[in-house]
Amino acid sequence: MRMSLNFHSYVIAEPQIVGLFGERGLGIGSLRFSVMFTLVNSTEGDPAMYIDGLRATVSVLPASGGARYLGAGEFEGPHILRRLPYSGKLTSLLRLDLSENQLVSLDEFSGGGGIVFQVTLKGMAHSPQDSHAVEDVLQYRLNLSHWTEVMGQLEFRDAFVVGVEIPANSAPEFTPALQFLRAARRNLAAGEYDAVVSVCRQALDSLAVVVESRDSVTTARASKPARAREHSKLQRALALFESVRNYSHLAHHVDELGRPEIYSRREASMILTTTCTLVAAAMEW
Repeated sequence: MRMSLNFHSYVIAEPQIVGLFGERGLGIGSLRFSVMFTLVNSTEGDPAMYIDGLRATVSVLPASGGARYLGAGEFEGPHILRRLPYSGKLTSLLRLDLSENQLVSLDEFSGGGGIVFQVTLKGMAHSPQDSHAVEDVLQYRLNLSHWTEVMGQLEFRDAFVVGVEIPANSAPEFTPALQFLRAARRNLAAGEYDAVVSVCRQALDSLAVVVESRDSVTTARASKPARAREHSKLQRALALFESVRNYSHLAHHVDELGRPEIYSRREASMILTTTCTLVAAAMEW
């Protein structure tokens, strides 16, 4: 994709993202985009033109809908892109600093299918006659393997990224449970792990109201064999549902000394992931 100086249709530089890696800081993580500018050569008689004041913003692209803004990036140094009698290349690192919450949200956003970044470049183009703003939008797609490598560089090396898809046309009775799940996901990103488990319990309670009256569930419960090895897949799924519901029950109570139960991020992630999967599975029960 080209960054164009719209002055007599001259092109000064053609930028592209050629790489991305992560770097861990103190309490933050940085994404480093390697941006290469191919400088277009001038010919005799062309006016002297150049671009300076380069800056960038970075977003991520969802499967549908508009871009989600991440922040403003910073190039490693000031650059001037100038047309010369010969073509050339200039490579610069664009750094984007991200908070812990943003890193967690990015990890969740990627799901199981990698991630697409959108980098919007802006600058000022100058010619002997005029100066005006120019802009170009670049995209950089990472597959799951590359994204996992980047997350490892950000010290998320042991994170397993698993996507749980919720059908867009889910029945209206599942709406409350889905709303609870979205709230739990926000709590996880905010580091409120006890709240994650508590809200997941509410999601499971809401799910119970929906599925308990279904014929398939009623039949599965009534015909449950005494021997565990003879249980059907649905009967085993219902057992998992009850186990997770039982585990999250403590989030609504205090112990004998009046203290609340404390949950870690791993425990909250376990309950949120399992609850999401149960809600999605229950739509087919």
